[in-house]
Amino acid sequence: MNPYQKLLARKRKWTPVQTDKGTVTEGTEEALYRVLAMRHMELPVGEFITDALTTDVPEMARELLLSNVKDEAHHDLALSMLTSSYGTDPKAEKEALALRTAWTAHPDHTILKAMVAERAVFFVLLPVLRAHGDAVMRTVSADISRDEQVHVAANSIV
Repeated sequence: MNPYQKLLARKRKWTPVQTDKGTVTEGTEEALYRVLAMRHMELPVGEFITDALTTDVPEMARELLLSNVKDEAHHDLALSMLTSSYGTDPKAEKEALALRTAWTAHPDHTILKAMVAERAVFFVLLPVLRAHGDAVMRTVSADISRDEQVHVAANSIV
C-alpha cells in the first residue's frame, strides 16, 4: 500500500445527528459560539483541495483527497446541526466569515492553506468542544478530529 492508501484505510465512517441542546460548562458559552462559527471554514478547505486536484496533485493521492473533500461537507453538516441546537452569536459569525474571506484570498498554495487551516484552526478549536461542550459536542469533536488527522497527514505528504 502507498501512504495515501494507508491513510484512506484509517478513516472511519460516522454520521452527524441532530440533537437537543445540552448542558455546557458554565461561562464558556461565548467561546463555544466562536468555535462553532468557525464551521464557515470547513467548505472552503474542501474547495482548496478541489482546486488543487485540477493541477498538480499526484495521481495516487486523488482518491484520498476526494474523500477528504467529502469529509469537509460532513464536518460542516455536523457543526451546523450543533448551531441549530445551540444558536449562534452574530459577532462570532461575522468574525469567522471575515477570517474565511481573508483565508480564501490569501495567495498561498491551496493545499498549504487547507493544511494550515486544519492544524491551526480545527486542531486548536475542537478540543474546546471536548473540554466544555456537552456529550454531543464531545462526540462531534472526536469524529472530526479523527478525520482532520488524516487530512493533515495527506496534505503534508502532498
